[in-house]
Amino acid sequence: MSPFDRGLLMVYTLLMTAFSVLLLLIVSGWWQQPLYFLWESPYATDWQLYLVIFIAVILVAGLRLLWVSLTRRHAGRAVVHDYMLGQVRISLLAIENLVRKVVYQIHGIKEVKPRVVQGPKGIGLHIKAIVAPDISIPDVSREIQRRVQDYISETTGITVNDIKIIVENISTTRPRVE
Repeated sequence: MSPFDRGLLMVYTLLMTAFSVLLLLIVSGWWQQPLYFLWESPYATDWQLYLVIFIAVILVAGLRLLWVSLTRRHAGRAVVHDYMLGQVRISLLAIENLVRKVVYQIHGIKEVKPRVVQGPKGIGLHIKAIVAPDISIPDVSREIQRRVQDYISETTGITVNDIKIIVENISTTRPRVE
């Protein structure tokens, strides 16, 4: 759910809660004057206009939230290939696991956190890595990009358009001696 939809849900929930409390007070008899005031007052046209606007806002927000809840968005979850016999969906998690498999085979990589980014021209990868202190970072970065590009293309048929390597840290832990 997008930040806009979360904010809309919050406002909608607050409005519906306040509206429900008001209706509960009116129906239970705790507050009997509002209905008479709204429809019989000389200022009734102004209040009716505000009430219509309030109900319209609640209706539009409710319809938007209903639409968001009922539509399924697969764009962020899978990469789709259309073939003659049907579709093949490869989840982004599967691609991230393939990246992990390849990168961990490279000497000097201690930890890796891949993230698949979908763009208008295809997918890209952001790979965060922790490397050993005794390696050449530019050489290892190029090696990661080359191997990941080749392996993903060979395994899934997907062309990765952009691979960004972020070296988060240099490992300072020493290997255990047994």
